[in-house]
Amino acid sequence: MQNDTTILLKNNDLTVEISPLGAEIQRIVDKNGVDRLWNGDPQFWTGRAPVLFPIAGGMKDGGFIYDGQKYPMKKHGFARRLLFQIERAGECTATFLLNEKVPDYPFDYELRLRYTLEGNRIRVEYITDNAGTGDMYYSIGCHEAYMAPGGIEHYQVVFDEDDELLNNPCTETGVSKETQLFRLENRTLSLKEDFFKIDALCFLSLKSRGVTLQNDLNDQKVRVEFADFPYLLIWKKVGAPFVAIEPWHNSVEFDDVSRQLTEKSGQILLRPGESRTLTHTIAFL
Repeated sequence: MQNDTTILLKNNDLTVEISPLGAEIQRIVDKNGVDRLWNGDPQFWTGRAPVLFPIAGGMKDGGFIYDGQKYPMKKHGFARRLLFQIERAGECTATFLLNEKVPDYPFDYELRLRYTLEGNRIRVEYITDNAGTGDMYYSIGCHEAYMAPGGIEHYQVVFDEDDELLNNPCTETGVSKETQLFRLENRTLSLKEDFFKIDALCFLSLKSRGVTLQNDLNDQKVRVEFADFPYLLIWKKVGAPFVAIEPWHNSVEFDDVSRQLTEKSGQILLRPGESRTLTHTIAFL
């Protein structure tokens, strides 16, 4: 059902509000009436769960080259700033469509975001169609931020696998190729404010296809599964009471990366008329 400028999805476990602007989730309330999604407090960060399309992160020199032409591209792409059409809005599922022509993106596309409530889970589908007559390149990133009151030192991320957790540290100018090893105890990474002084933790070689955010203050947990996304970032603003868990299909860009769009990591090629769906799920335990 539609409620002014937002779509409201609801079942016995979750109430979810989604804005057509960016097709971005604005609020997630669990069955106990607790807000689980970051509230966008401008003191720290006005975002909540932006959709990153057609790139996650920034591009070298602020853009890319395709077919000999240079195109600017802002960090995290353009979808989060545009108004999606509401294709479908039911009690437990809604589909949003973006196909607005963007001068600095040389492809005709249709991007659909489909949100579906399944008990205490939200299934998020990113459905991309090549609506043009030539090849199309794109990527997708997820950026949901979850409430984490009480101090980040009380929070842990539990990985599905016993990963050798290699972080590519963020620097003042980009991302380092020198990796930093994090030691896991029982597949668990205890979070610290110092991790985020510059930016995010960037894990580019994970075996895990799911992680769980937990804490030692209460029994609330958030589980994120991302089988379709090779890379994972964890991010917060220093001092802010949230943690963002971000599955990306493309990796972060290093200083020596090519500006050629076709050579960038994680780019998905769609031939004319082809479609691709990427899915991740969020469960509130």
